[in-house]
Amino acid sequence: MNKSVKGVLALTLWIAGNTLVCAQDVIEEFQLEGLISPASPKALTAALETQLAVKVLGYDMRDTHTGWPVVRVAFDEGSVDRAQIEAVIDTTEDPTGRKFKVHTGPPVLNVALLEEETEANGALGDAFVESPTLINPVEASSESLTRGKGLYDEKCTKCHGANGDGTGPSTHGISENPRKLWIWGSTGDATDGYLFAFITNGRTDMPPWELVLSETDRWDLVNYIKTLKPPH
Repeated sequence: MNKSVKGVLALTLWIAGNTLVCAQDVIEEFQLEGLISPASPKALTAALETQLAVKVLGYDMRDTHTGWPVVRVAFDEGSVDRAQIEAVIDTTEDPTGRKFKVHTGPPVLNVALLEEETEANGALGDAFVESPTLINPVEASSESLTRGKGLYDEKCTKCHGANGDGTGPSTHGISENPRKLWIWGSTGDATDGYLFAFITNGRTDMPPWELVLSETDRWDLVNYIKTLKPPH
């Protein structure tokens, strides 16, 4: 289990907004899945502070180590433990009706898909609700492809797989198998805006990467995704 922040405060601190953190409190971060609407942080904060009397210090939506948003929580280990906090997170619903989930490891490999599932998952499906016609401002140069591959390996393989086959190690238990990204290989420029919109806004279990990646990063990903090839 990843614990990126843990420490006992040496003295009483006043955090911005007059949030009181006691000297005995421990601060830890929890990686979050399901943080999908502007009202999500407010809903989760209310649940944690009401049910466990912990202090939610804030959320980090950008540039996190795994790409998932995190919430920082201060709590007294004598009365509350990490498992209780995780339990509240996992049973709290976003205002849209979707439950949050603590993103943890180790990864569990996804079960093999049936042939008909594989075929259905490779189909394009319905277009994104708002799929703008955009001109990709980033040339698909070797530099862009290198950057895109680095971002893909770090942020995307856990769900979409190293080859874009949709069976990455974190797909176990999510509500919808990720699409096979190699279907976009060698497609024309007209698909760039479609891909960019999906990456930016997310969908179902996919987080909105606009919260994490810069615009250039997202275009680099578009360029790299279009180089993926189907398995032979």
